[in-house]
Amino acid sequence: MGFFDELVDSISKTAHEVSGGAKNMAEKNRIQKQIASIEKELRDRFQAIGMKYFAEICEEPAPEYTELVSSVTALQETLRIKKAELNALSGMVACPGCGKLCPKEAKFCAACGTAMPVPEIVEAEVQKPVMPTNCAQCGAALSESALFCAGCGAKIEYVDPAAAPAVPPVPDVPQAPAEETPAVPQTPVCSCCGSALSDKALFCAECGTKAPGVE
Repeated sequence: MGFFDELVDSISKTAHEVSGGAKNMAEKNRIQKQIASIEKELRDRFQAIGMKYFAEICEEPAPEYTELVSSVTALQETLRIKKAELNALSGMVACPGCGKLCPKEAKFCAACGTAMPVPEIVEAEVQKPVMPTNCAQCGAALSESALFCAGCGAKIEYVDPAAAPAVPPVPDVPQAPAEETPAVPQTPVCSCCGSALSDKALFCAECGTKAPGVE
């Protein structure tokens, strides 16, 4: 066999092996996709079975499922609250009938006509009593868990931040009688031009008008 014949034969074998390898790779990929699809279907079926079983036993679960059911119920409630918070920030409320999000000011759902719930009035958060940082008797610093002062032994009383601080009554102080201000004699003035008049003047020196009280 000549050189060129051997070269052509070698190239032919290599191409055949590459073609076979590519077909093998394609077949492996196809089977792997089928396996992934079947595994997903199994997960979906198991999930459906679990959800259906949970709905049936959630009211009275068997002892071995009590903890799991309680944790799922708690997570569901937390999820509901978080969704409601997110909807409130977006100005939306979920319809109790169909679950569609509606504006919070809507009275009826635009999708199913269900009456929307009346917005709840959020009460002001009650402030809890807090522990003082220093003893009210001796002023010594207090630890976070102290029940009694380490300096003087006084019992630690919690402080209610909502309560107004006690204001000691102000003692009655006798007030001195008000001094009478002596009356200041008024200087007579002319009824015509308003010029000041002396006490003994009978006529105004500016305009000649009779002084007040002069006949």
